[in-house]
Amino acid sequence: MRLPTDTPAILTIENLSLRYGTRPILRGIDLTVDQGEVVVLLGASGSGKTSLLRSINLLTRPQSGRIVIGGEPIFDQSEDGIDRLRLPAKKIEHIRARTGMVFQHFNLFPHMSVLRNVTEAPMIVRGVPRAQAEQEAHDLLRQLGLEAHAEKRPAQLSGGQQQRVAIARALAMKPAILLFDEPTSALDPELVGEVLRAMVALARGGMTMVIVTHELGLVFEIADRVVFLDAGQIVASGTPADILLSPAHPRVAGFVARFHESIDMLKPFLQIA
Repeated sequence: MRLPTDTPAILTIENLSLRYGTRPILRGIDLTVDQGEVVVLLGASGSGKTSLLRSINLLTRPQSGRIVIGGEPIFDQSEDGIDRLRLPAKKIEHIRARTGMVFQHFNLFPHMSVLRNVTEAPMIVRGVPRAQAEQEAHDLLRQLGLEAHAEKRPAQLSGGQQQRVAIARALAMKPAILLFDEPTSALDPELVGEVLRAMVALARGGMTMVIVTHELGLVFEIADRVVFLDAGQIVASGTPADILLSPAHPRVAGFVARFHESIDMLKPFLQIA
């Protein structure tokens, strides 16, 4: 649900590089995500997808490059390690709060109720009064079909319910962009659908999202753009049909071949010959 191209970009990444020791992980990544756009990152294991996602809000700190979120630079470091921003930690946290992160394994606080998991960050980070935070949390839980579970602990919920609580927790911070790292990979197959439906609803509501996933049905359903990474570089970018049905790059073609049966099953629903 991308907005017109004259709308300011929510995320801009320029020449981003990351190494673990001497091993390059990301190599000169350039990426722009517009407001309301849903971008899916695809690639083989070890291609740099999750590292790129975690670098966006500095959960993983790159060696060099530039990252701008909602018009505010959060990272700008030269190749020789000079920090060109010199931002205080409080300012970095303010900008980082404009992103919401949904992890593979939920990362909920096990000793807190569902309601408190959702209200804790808005109260502490944004200074939202408790009554307001709780009202907003109840609204989010209702939207995600979780209101009846507000007073339960995470261990009392299914994996799909826990992941939807994690989505509610991320939304409670009113982020400009949501980042999803394989949000269904830790779920039993029968629980995947409820999380995917929540993500589809967010996309249709205009939420800007960057998603790492191999759920091809979701990719065709909501992605405006697929970005394919190989060995830490973007080697292809285009619509889901461009990337998954007519891959031009050999690395993309090899990757897609592994999923040909899933894609063939989807074609009738996509009205693709």
